[in-house]
Amino acid sequence: MNKSAEIALSAAGSGPRRAPVRRALLAWLPTLGWLVVLALFSTDTFSAEHTGGILLKIIHAIYGGISQQRMEEMNFLVRKSAHFSGYGLLSALAFFSWRATFPSVRPWSFRWVALALALTLAAASLDEFHQSFVPSRTSSPWDVVLDMVGALGFQFAIALWIRLRKPQALEANSFFR
Repeated sequence: MNKSAEIALSAAGSGPRRAPVRRALLAWLPTLGWLVVLALFSTDTFSAEHTGGILLKIIHAIYGGISQQRMEEMNFLVRKSAHFSGYGLLSALAFFSWRATFPSVRPWSFRWVALALALTLAAASLDEFHQSFVPSRTSSPWDVVLDMVGALGFQFAIALWIRLRKPQALEANSFFR
């Protein structure tokens, strides 16, 4: 492209748009990366049998022996905590991705929250659907509910964090803006 064409495109407004589009695309990388991680967690490798064996080794190394019932309870708690925090983190990452995609002068928008929760619900539902086809996994709508409780919790934490911060600090630390 010659110099006069570049000047004409820049004057027409396409020049300054590149940076925000690129910034928005880069802001989606953590969200997309975490979606890949969650998809991997949905495989046979992370079934209760496999994670239970790893957890048992850790518990034996730290505490020694443990009853089978206590082990099953701990494995259940670890797995459900992973649902809560994993999809909560997805929701938080999606919030900041949507924030970069639809920038605003405000540090918080219900639009970003709603879109983040919708993406999280879609991912959680697809995860459970996928698990219904994996023989060593079980699919449960209660896991989707737990995932969404985690997502709501993380969204509440983000809103509280933004609310409690000073306006000057928000401008200096703009999170994907």
